[in-house]
Amino acid sequence: MIAVVGVGGVAGYFTAQLCAAGHDPVCCVRRPFTELVVHTSAGTGPVLRSEPRVVTDPGALGETGGELPASWVFVGVKAHDTPGISGWLQALCGPDTVVVALQNGTEATERLAPLVGPATVVPAVVYCGAELLAPGVVEHRQHHRLVVPAGLPATRLGELFAGTPVEVAASGDWLADAWSKLCANAIANGVTALTARRSEVFAEPAAARLAAAIGAEVVTVAAAVGTVVDPGLPGVVARVLASSPEGSGTSMLYDRLAGRALEGDAIYGAVERAGAAHGVPTPVCSALADLCALAGPVGQGPLSQSPVGQAPASRPG
Repeated sequence: MIAVVGVGGVAGYFTAQLCAAGHDPVCCVRRPFTELVVHTSAGTGPVLRSEPRVVTDPGALGETGGELPASWVFVGVKAHDTPGISGWLQALCGPDTVVVALQNGTEATERLAPLVGPATVVPAVVYCGAELLAPGVVEHRQHHRLVVPAGLPATRLGELFAGTPVEVAASGDWLADAWSKLCANAIANGVTALTARRSEVFAEPAAARLAAAIGAEVVTVAAAVGTVVDPGLPGVVARVLASSPEGSGTSMLYDRLAGRALEGDAIYGAVERAGAAHGVPTPVCSALADLCALAGPVGQGPLSQSPVGQAPASRPG
């Protein structure tokens, strides 16, 4: 059995590609849907349609016809929602299960390990711009790449997506790849979400200055942790964002527009914690972590889970 826990924008895209590769994944979700539809921005590619099995209760997994424990479990929920999927993980995971974490930040393995028993956790650096428009409806805008630590799970993961556009790269320097992606996430997500503006906001000098300040902190903390992030990366990220196709955004912006809690702790909190552990101050990232925890929804989006004006939960720590 292949299971996907939390079928949002990114996980929805990869689930559709699993279906296209001939697999029959089970979607473990709170809001059911009958068809998974993935559109490409501006009609530049085909519309992917599939009808994967959908389950809303871990107790019903045995009724899907698949064998438990699962061979593969893709975790698509945001980091702060991980405790809520413990029931799914307990039902799905066994000693031969590979759990692929499609989550931002650098702490996915530590976050998931206590919940998956003897299963193997494979953290993934995800490059995929996708937005959930409604349950089972995804707009894919750009990228379709997974970077995972080198080894047998990486090889098997590549085979799983054979024949699809999904690129699976085996990393020989996972720490550097993870911190480089964290740098890009830290620059892009908070600025777009807190200003409620798309990526073109980085064409403005104030956003470029913020990108430089955020990036400098991440580069410094990464060095303290024992890896290298190219100091020129923040400038490259800001320029790429500024020239992104019209309407491009970030996962955190999409969450705020839909009224969902923001994953500031997984991104900025990760920098803050690593900095504190190595004696590196992170005032900008710490402030962004707090602002993300305080930010309410911009409006009542179609997927909003909380009333307008209701404060999100405080961030851990």
